[in-house]
Amino acid sequence: MFAQLPAPPPGSIEGWLLPAAAVLSLVALGKKVFGRKGNGSGPVGSPGDGSSSPTQFATKTELNHELTAVRDKIDARFLSVAEKLEALGNSINDRLSKLEAAVARVDERTRK
Repeated sequence: MFAQLPAPPPGSIEGWLLPAAAVLSLVALGKKVFGRKGNGSGPVGSPGDGSSSPTQFATKTELNHELTAVRDKIDARFLSVAEKLEALGNSINDRLSKLEAAVARVDERTRK
């Protein structure tokens, strides 16, 4: 049965295979992004369902605690980066001073 079918010319399979793969990948992406979440019996992660999903509501004190923790982390990182920048600035300043002194010595040697 398949022996009676003519052989396709070279390159004809890629003519429809690549667009079909692209369309299928877009459909899969669309399902992932716009797919339904939950079974329709209410929002997932609502306060009374007993789940521990990330969409569960937080209290105001929990939110303030988390925000304070994030602010502390940001402040610590900022101080660390500021110290490193200051040390780097001092190192660059020292190098430039040494370079300036070396250039001045070379300049004095060439003037004589």
